[in-house]
Amino acid sequence: MEYAVPRERAGEAVRAVREIAGSGRFAVPVPIEVRFVAADDAFLSPANRRDSCYIALHQFHGIGWDGYFGEVEELLIGLGGRPHWGKRHTQTSATLEAMYPDWERFAAVRRRLDPDGLFSNAYVDRVLGAAA
Repeated sequence: MEYAVPRERAGEAVRAVREIAGSGRFAVPVPIEVRFVAADDAFLSPANRRDSCYIALHQFHGIGWDGYFGEVEELLIGLGGRPHWGKRHTQTSATLEAMYPDWERFAAVRRRLDPDGLFSNAYVDRVLGAAA
């Protein structure tokens, strides 16, 4: 799982994630990863319109991840986090729309280029909404 938080929240986010990881409530044998990126103008980029700090969690196969990832996800959303689109997250189009200032601009492009939902599947429907 990986979330991008506003750069100015990076220290707070990393400290809080480390507290969760070190709490003893979860098996966390893998370190977290932290990286910084500049703001961009891609409509659905987690770094859209803001310098961002990405915080990534990993877990070994066979070790439960859902409780740990869920607690961290809730924390990072509260700090303005946006999920990495290709990694685990529980967001839906209803929650994601509020996170992205250019959501409607993207939706308009999607409707124009794929009006029949040819390039849709269950994941795309969950995170972008069913094709119009």
